[in-house]
Amino acid sequence: MKAIIFDADHTLYRPRTEKAYGEMFSFLGSKLGVSPEALEEKWREFVKTLVEQGVTDSKRRSREYSTAEVLKQFGVEESEARALTGEALKIFWERVVKDLEFDPKVRELIKNLGKRYRLCISSDEFRKSLELKLNRVFGDWKKYFEFIVSADDTGELKPSEKFCTIPLERFELPPSEVAFVGDSWERELEVAKRLGLKTILVNSEREGNPDYWIRDVFELREIL
Repeated sequence: MKAIIFDADHTLYRPRTEKAYGEMFSFLGSKLGVSPEALEEKWREFVKTLVEQGVTDSKRRSREYSTAEVLKQFGVEESEARALTGEALKIFWERVVKDLEFDPKVRELIKNLGKRYRLCISSDEFRKSLELKLNRVFGDWKKYFEFIVSADDTGELKPSEKFCTIPLERFELPPSEVAFVGDSWERELEVAKRLGLKTILVNSEREGNPDYWIRDVFELREIL
C-alpha cells in the first residue's frame, strides 16, 4: 500500500454544532424579529425535504443555499438573504471551529503515517470550512496531507465514486495500492471497496463489510 485517503469529520476529529446552530439562528432571529426556534425548525424541514428528495448536488445541499432559501420564506429579499446568510455562517463556523473535539496526538499519528504513505483528505465538506477545521487540528494541514478533495471538487455529496476516483487520479495509483479510512460504510467505504480500495472503518460499532474495523483512528498503528 502506498497511499491513504482519510475522511475528516468523525474520523480525525468530532465537530460539535449544537451551540453553533444556536448562535446562528439567534443572530438571524434578532435581525428578522422572528424566534430562533421557528427559523431553525423551518430550516431543518427544508433540509429534510432535500434529503428525502435524494438531492446530492453540493450547491443545493450547502448551508448557504438552504439558509438563504428559508430566509426568503420569511419575506427577506434575495440579496438581503444572501448577505444575512453570509454573516450568520461566519458566526456558525467560528463556533464550530472553537468547539471542535480532537485528540492533539492525532497530529503525531498522521505525521508518522506520512513518512510511510502518501496522504490526502476526501470530505464532502466544502473546502473553506474544511480547511478551517483541519487547520484547527493540524495548525497547517498542508504539512500533513498532499491535497484535499472537497464537495467543491466533486459537485456532489457522499456516497459518490468521485471521493475515491479524484484522489486516485491525483495520486496516479491503482485502487489496490490505496486505503480509504472513514467512519461510514454506507456513505464512504462501500463505494471504496467496490472500486478496489482497501477499506478501514473507524466506528464504535461494526457495519458493512470493511477490510478492517477499528474503534478509533489510533488503532491504525496496529494494522498498517
